[in-house]
Amino acid sequence: MNENTKTGIFWGAAAVMMGIGAMLAWPTKTTNELDSVIGQPLFGEFKDPLAAQSLRIVTYDAEQAKLKPFEVRKDGETGLWTIPSRSGYPADAVDQMTDAANALVDLKILDIQTENAEDHDDLGVLEPKLEDLEGGEDGVGRLVTFKDSSQKTLASLIVGFPVKDEEGKIYVRKPGEDPVYVVKLDDSPLTTKFQDWIEEDLLQLSSIEISQVQIKDYTASLNATINGLTVQWDRNFEATASVDGSDWSIDQLLVYDANNPQAEPTPAEIPEDASANKETLDEMKNALDDLRIVDVVRKPEGMSASLKADESLVSNNEARQSLLDRGFFPVGDDIISAYGETTVTLDDGVQYVLRFGDVTGMTEEQEDASEDDEEGSDEEASGTGVNRYLLVTTRVKDDFFPAPELDEVPKDLDDLDALMKQRMEASMPAEPTEAEQPEDEATPQEADTAEAESSPSDESESMEADDESAASEEAEEPSADEGSEESTPSEEASTEEVSDDAEDADGDDSQADAPEQQTVEGEAEGQGSGGGMQADDESTADDAGQAPEDEASEEEAEGDQETASQEDAASSDEASDDTSEAAPETSDEGDDQISYEDMTEEEKLELLEAEQEKITKANQRKLDERKEKVDAAARRVRELNERFADWYYVIPESTYRELRISRDDLFASETDDAAAPGGPTAPGGMQLPSGPSFGMPPTPQTP
Repeated sequence: MNENTKTGIFWGAAAVMMGIGAMLAWPTKTTNELDSVIGQPLFGEFKDPLAAQSLRIVTYDAEQAKLKPFEVRKDGETGLWTIPSRSGYPADAVDQMTDAANALVDLKILDIQTENAEDHDDLGVLEPKLEDLEGGEDGVGRLVTFKDSSQKTLASLIVGFPVKDEEGKIYVRKPGEDPVYVVKLDDSPLTTKFQDWIEEDLLQLSSIEISQVQIKDYTASLNATINGLTVQWDRNFEATASVDGSDWSIDQLLVYDANNPQAEPTPAEIPEDASANKETLDEMKNALDDLRIVDVVRKPEGMSASLKADESLVSNNEARQSLLDRGFFPVGDDIISAYGETTVTLDDGVQYVLRFGDVTGMTEEQEDASEDDEEGSDEEASGTGVNRYLLVTTRVKDDFFPAPELDEVPKDLDDLDALMKQRMEASMPAEPTEAEQPEDEATPQEADTAEAESSPSDESESMEADDESAASEEAEEPSADEGSEESTPSEEASTEEVSDDAEDADGDDSQADAPEQQTVEGEAEGQGSGGGMQADDESTADDAGQAPEDEASEEEAEGDQETASQEDAASSDEASDDTSEAAPETSDEGDDQISYEDMTEEEKLELLEAEQEKITKANQRKLDERKEKVDAAARRVRELNERFADWYYVIPESTYRELRISRDDLFASETDDAAAPGGPTAPGGMQLPSGPSFGMPPTPQTP
């Protein structure tokens, strides 16, 4: 071995030793530097959650090897939040965005798990970038990025797997950096679920506002024939149900003849004992109140907010095909749907029209939920695992605001005479008819007969009562003091009866004769233990003991009479006030009033002018009230149609089933058979010509 060879071996060994030393020293230095960030915020400059004006979350579908972005952004000009990843659908993102941004504000580093990039896959923090992925990786994380109004990045983070046996702790790392940190993070606000970012109440109605529901049960499909495209329309029935509080009623049930689809529907006879199916109708009402969507698709530009097939829609092949693909068919200037429609009327005159289209598959969120829960959590939310397209529009119910009944304005004195006469007749009390006469009033002959029949027994009873009264007084004579200070319950009852009799006597125009009053008092007081019979003039009651009782009774009776008189006077005053309102006021001083007949012509002309002004103002108030209600309904319709105009909605199949009621389910079970006359509808339907809507030659309707 020569010297050159030895020298080369020496230098080679030295290089290896230096490399090993460098490798051993480098991690220690890096670890020491990273240890200093533990306990520090991961994003020190991100302190204000309101500064976040956009959020983008990117996830990775390993099976399909594709990225799934979700974005929420605030429009700088309008200030409205939208979801660009869902064609700009409006987002209800103010609170949700604040919660999401707060998840990263002041997020502290608890530990450093690793600095080795080879560990990223195991910790679930691989960055979702297609160019860096080979496909099939399970450790791809969720990339979350917040930006401000100038699109400057405020925070960007890859969220990985949760730390095992450490509740609330998650592995995270910053994009482009190798260190993986352990943080305590609630990532539930960082969701890509569409329903979490939108207004949950789609229809914006309350179940208590619903006054009527109309169900149009039909099916429609597009058929290709030798004459072109036609729509086969199989109509079954139309039912109208009204709700008053919690009570439902079926107002109308119309059925179609399957053998003559062009004929008008005929009313089905509803048995009187048939009752509406409250349970099923309440479920539909609650489903309308809580109608939720799982997805949206933007509608074609040619469709107006009122869902009319205008000229721009007819000439727009792309828009027309978009409707057909989802089960909505332009027919004439209207659109019919594949699976019927439901019209909902509110108590303010606003009507919702819900058209149900074809079925569609599950959304990505539903598919993900189905994969996470093999027992079918999505089936609970979506019914059968499918969804259905829905079109919504609103309108004002035409006949909900009838013209008010206006009072006629008198034009001259003849009209005023007629008006005053009408008012005077209305203010006069109506005479009782024969049917209103009391049935218990006896004729004089009947009274004499009754008196004759009852006289012997009455005398006998009176004598027995006198004997008992005398014997009672001999056994025990109450003192005057006891009689004035204490009263038995029987005596109180007697006093009350006397008071009642006094009120009755005061209220009647004719007074009852004295013997009849004494008979009533005697019957009441004779029931007391210390009272004497006063049915006849020869009472054996002790004067000293009886006087205080009589005085007390008289005082109470007088008091009751005064009260009754005051009440009668007040009632008389109220009646007088009512009459004075109806009658013309002709004097401002004192109580003297001039009747209309005694007015001079000049005074009548003044009254005519006052009545004209009064009635005109009252009529205008009625018109203004109606206009205010119509304008409020039209304003609400306009706002709602602006909300619905651009979108097909996607609802779960379970929701569709709650909104569609079959004919058999309209009535309660005990009357189902009787309430659905005519039996099931036979198959068939009518062919509707597509006309220019489909760009095909028209097809004649089948007879």
